[in-house]
Amino acid sequence: MAFLTQKKFDFVSRGLASDTFGVVRFRGAEGFSRCYEFEIELVSTETEIDLDQVLSNPATFTILREDGDIPFHGILAEFEQRHQVDEYVFYRAVLVPKLWWLSLTHHNQVFLDKNVTEIVQEVLKDGGLTSLDFDLRLQGNYPQWEYICQYRESHLDFVSRWMEREGMYYYFEQGEGAEKAILTDSKMAHKEMEQGKTMYYSPPSGMDASRREEVIKSFVCRQKMLPKSLKLKDYNYRTPSLDLSGSAEVKSQGRGEVYIYGEHFRTPEEGNDLAKIRAEELLCQEKRFSGESTIPYLRPGFLFDLQDHYRSGFNQTYLTLELTHEGSQTGFLLAGIQKGLSELEEQPYYRNSFVAIPANVQFRPERKTEKARFYGTMNAKIDAAGSGKYAELDEHGRYKILLPFDLSGNKDGKGSAWLRMAQPYAGTDHGMHFPLHKGTEVLLTFIDGDPDRPIVQGAVPNPEMPSQVTSADQSMSKITTAGGNKIHMEDQEGSERILMHVPGKKTFVRFGAPNDPTDDKDFNEKFDKRYDEKKSDEKKDAVPGSPEAEWDGIAMETAGLLHVKASAKNELIGGEEVTVIVGTSNEAVFINKNELIAGLKTEAVFGVSLAYEMALKGTFGPAEWNIKGSHEAISAHESKVVGNRLDAAESDIRAHGQRIHLAEQDIGAHVATIEAAQSSIRAHGQKIQAAEQSIQAQGQKIQANATAIDAQGQKIKTIGNAMEACGNHMVTAGVSMKQSGTKLDNAGLKLEQGGMAMKSAGLLIHG
Repeated sequence: MAFLTQKKFDFVSRGLASDTFGVVRFRGAEGFSRCYEFEIELVSTETEIDLDQVLSNPATFTILREDGDIPFHGILAEFEQRHQVDEYVFYRAVLVPKLWWLSLTHHNQVFLDKNVTEIVQEVLKDGGLTSLDFDLRLQGNYPQWEYICQYRESHLDFVSRWMEREGMYYYFEQGEGAEKAILTDSKMAHKEMEQGKTMYYSPPSGMDASRREEVIKSFVCRQKMLPKSLKLKDYNYRTPSLDLSGSAEVKSQGRGEVYIYGEHFRTPEEGNDLAKIRAEELLCQEKRFSGESTIPYLRPGFLFDLQDHYRSGFNQTYLTLELTHEGSQTGFLLAGIQKGLSELEEQPYYRNSFVAIPANVQFRPERKTEKARFYGTMNAKIDAAGSGKYAELDEHGRYKILLPFDLSGNKDGKGSAWLRMAQPYAGTDHGMHFPLHKGTEVLLTFIDGDPDRPIVQGAVPNPEMPSQVTSADQSMSKITTAGGNKIHMEDQEGSERILMHVPGKKTFVRFGAPNDPTDDKDFNEKFDKRYDEKKSDEKKDAVPGSPEAEWDGIAMETAGLLHVKASAKNELIGGEEVTVIVGTSNEAVFINKNELIAGLKTEAVFGVSLAYEMALKGTFGPAEWNIKGSHEAISAHESKVVGNRLDAAESDIRAHGQRIHLAEQDIGAHVATIEAAQSSIRAHGQKIQAAEQSIQAQGQKIQANATAIDAQGQKIKTIGNAMEACGNHMVTAGVSMKQSGTKLDNAGLKLEQGGMAMKSAGLLIHG
């Protein structure tokens, strides 16, 4: 540009000719863990500059000096075409490093099984940087995290937040044609400037102020009080009984303690390491040195030695933390254009202000980047590697999920870590858990609002997975599993009931009002069909007063084996009428003591075979029935003998046979009652089956000892079975049986006498 007579600052955009712009004035700021920013006012004779071309190309602002230029490379975040004076057009540019690009990317994503350095590198590259744009100079070892969430954050905020947490920070080095971000966690990474390390303190009143152009003009020390110690505490559900804490000393002469909860560390070792970082964060703020200088090569992240300070202790090595630059060359640039310049504007100048700490103090960044918090719930879906037929959990009962904001496309259990699910009831060896299947919609909540600490709060229905209870059955409470198993409770007045149903095995138990599952084949084969009293494939509620309503109570039905086993003391109490219908073979086994109490009417209906075995002695109420060791009764259809005595004996035998027949009828009269009692026993499940097994075992002994009454044995066994089961109710039957037994004894004696008479008659005939 023809109007330039001399310049101290320069600006070049690689998308335009190098002499397109002249720098009027500038102001810039840079520091640890922040992107530098230079606001530069430019002038040009070009009126048709392509703004897109300028913004899409790198640019460089340079402080020119004889002993080596000081460049600041980067990109333009903003560019303005402002106004025109004569043939000159004024522009404004904002120069930032390429790292600033990360502020333009806002994301929601999840990182699995990675440490902080891996996450930072991945995010930097996703933001547009290459490995040439940054360098990691780290000394620490960083643990792997199974789940880290970036939620509603820019890439820059996300990286800055995690680096601040871990005590990492960054600054910039300026190369030949580009800047490089240096990420570090140690004071060992810092070095001196190429232009020189020694800086001289020379206030404006100094004798040598005029002979040195680049000096430190002011240097102020500020020191503040610090707490004595710092303590961290957290909770890790993997080690619930562990006192998870960490501590560190901040300053031995300090006062007070800083206590922080919820920093999300997992072991005491991590807690102590993190506490040390937090303590160093406070300690590096204790003593800060600030000053003003005309030294343009002061840069954050680099060391300098101070000389000539009046306090000898201040003459030491420092680490520069931040700078603010300011400069102008208005007079040189616009000489002859603007006639009304002030004396200050006519002279070019550069100055800066800075903040530094002693080089032997480890710097840690303040945690300025706010972490996104989520107070409330978030929708998600249960995920798994399998088909979803069965729930997929790990050894701790945790689930994988799919987050609605995750754009990674990772699924089949690869989109999240294992997450716990909140339970309504839990304990050391007890609790409640209904497993969730793949695709189930759930609500997530976050511990302390931390997106890195999600937990499954519960499942919610949707049109694809509807609610089990709707307006159609609002009086019901339901549990229905994925396999079709059901526990349904009806609270409708007059129809109260509880139903337990296993459709796949055609088995149910119902307590209360009748509404039993249908026997329809299609219904039973379709396990996932909802049990709903409004559906046509189920029975309707019985109308009060109808015959069906009389079946209120307990109903059990199964197409398979019904096995009831009881021990110790068992009681079965029947009402006014008890009916038990059993199949081909039935057993009841009683152990120790068993009671059967029947109501006013008791019926027992037995199938083809009923076996009853009891001891040699049975007691029923006040009566006692004894079965002899051996009995035999034979009643022939017809006998022919010679002699009056034989005829008389035969007549006696027939008479006693009639008495036996009458006794048999008397015994048979009680069979119906006994059968009703046996039916009641079968109807009541576990206690009845145990009782039947005992009866069968005891019946075997009776069968071995009752050979004397073989013709009537089966009926007597049946009578004995019912008499044992009916107890006190069958006292009368027991007495009758005792009487019948007496008759049988008498008949046996007379038969014996008749036999002797027949023998005598035979002797007479033989003689």
